[in-house]
Amino acid sequence: MKNLTSNLKVRLGLAVFVLTMITMMATNAAAQGPGGGGRGNATPEERAKRLTEMMKESLSLTTAQEPKVSAINLKYAKKMEDVRKISDTAVQRKTVQNLNKQKDGELKTVLTADQFKEYLKQVEEMKARRRGMQH
Repeated sequence: MKNLTSNLKVRLGLAVFVLTMITMMATNAAAQGPGGGGRGNATPEERAKRLTEMMKESLSLTTAQEPKVSAINLKYAKKMEDVRKISDTAVQRKTVQNLNKQKDGELKTVLTADQFKEYLKQVEEMKARRRGMQH
């Protein structure tokens, strides 16, 4: 049982790290603008695929949930692509917040209560880490 708990902690830590990196890439690419360089230039399809794979592992998505989560991730990755083009950072930040709320609402209809709770926990941990990196 201890090995299972330890393994779960490692997987959750990895999932939070991946979420943090994806968000940082999107933020950095937005700050750099078009042609910003690095992995921030990944297509919405690539970003959605990476995020879905991470969620598949960290939330133990079922085979029925995976295509639904993938579709949601792709939908919002495409919307975020447009947000990257907004030059006003305050407007960009507010738009991202609104899109994240919409995405969370859609994910809530696909994930179980426990999965959604874990998803929100991972998002909050990612935000805390990002705040820690900024200071």
